[in-house]
Amino acid sequence: MSLRTIQRLESNNIEPKGHTLTVLSEAFNINPSDLLEQFKIVEQTKKSETAFIRIINLSVLSCLVIPFGNIILPLILWRKNRKSKFVDEIVKRIINVQIIWCISLSFFLSISPLISRMLFSNRSIILIVLFLIYAANVIIVYLTAIKLQRNNFRILNIPVRFI
Repeated sequence: MSLRTIQRLESNNIEPKGHTLTVLSEAFNINPSDLLEQFKIVEQTKKSETAFIRIINLSVLSCLVIPFGNIILPLILWRKNRKSKFVDEIVKRIINVQIIWCISLSFFLSISPLISRMLFSNRSIILIVLFLIYAANVIIVYLTAIKLQRNNFRILNIPVRFI
């Protein structure tokens, strides 16, 4: 069996068929039907983990209604349903980005009155800044959702970690 076949089985979680199934069942000393059952269990687990990550990603939008909901709700959901290291890593990335987003929101809202006085002769730009930063968060959630839909889990991998 080729290395490429093994890589394809691991990365795409495709059920082995024919010769591949026979070779794997002999190598692991498992009945072929039991091996296929294991592949189905792994596939179902991965689907449920991906669905949970999508829910966490969408729960970030609670910040549109609840202050700091983008951190609180994902944390509550994550703490109640910790399933695997894979899920933990992705959810930590999502929450870290949201912590950075909250810090950015606070910073830009704090300096907007100063910028408003200096550049716009006392016109208030706080609402514009607020809208732009919230729009940026919605875009982050949308782009993350697209990547999750494509099963691309190399998302939101930033060097700064808070959790």
